Amino acid sequence: MDTTSAHGSIAVLEGDTIRGRARFRPPPGHAQRLLPELDRLLVSLGLSLGDVDAFAVAVGPGSFTGLRIGIASVEGLAFGTGRPVVGISTIEATAYRYRSRDGLVAPFLDARREEVFGALFRTDGGTFSTIVAPVCERPEDFLARLGRVARVPRETILFAGGGLELYGAVVREVLGDLAELAEPVLDLAEEVGRIGRKRLEEGEAAPLGSLRAEYMRASDGEKAKR
Repeated sequence: MDTTSAHGSIAVLEGDTIRGRARFRPPPGHAQRLLPELDRLLVSLGLSLGDVDAFAVAVGPGSFTGLRIGIASVEGLAFGTGRPVVGISTIEATAYRYRSRDGLVAPFLDARREEVFGALFRTDGGTFSTIVAPVCERPEDFLARLGRVARVPRETILFAGGGLELYGAVVREVLGDLAELAEPVLDLAEEVGRIGRKRLEEGEAAPLGSLRAEYMRASDGEKAKR
């Protein structure tokens, strides 16, 4: 499941095969849509919750409210069914969509407040190495950081994520022909599921109640409290 942005999504995987998926966005919000959409998807596939072997959920960064809804819902389902659960980074899932590409991939997610969540990975036929660790900063600052990496030697960076809807022109302006813009990634449930299955096979299930949202910055409420 992915509820980290306005575009929520659910995917059901069996091995490497996508059995079905659902996409939705408010109104109403994820709290009202998520579990009914899951139920409809399972019924359409002739399945029940008892047929699900494990759960994977995007844990951020992303919408503070969306993260809490997704994590709480999945942990509740895991508790009720006795199945394992694993949390997956939104940034990693965004990059994973382009795992077959050889080169540089930069997840580029809208963080609101005129900032982006971003990182830079090198992909090599499905393997990833981190070049720039995940950050939350102004898009111009993030792009300047990536420009220093890409210019020596000159290498194109593929940008992917919802941040391109707002800042695609800024990417072009700062990096020019060093930037390639992918279609905006609006749902990540499939990638979350594929990474999650791999992690679970490697024994990385999270203890019940231990999933934590990756906010990457303080909420407005936390700032006001301080």
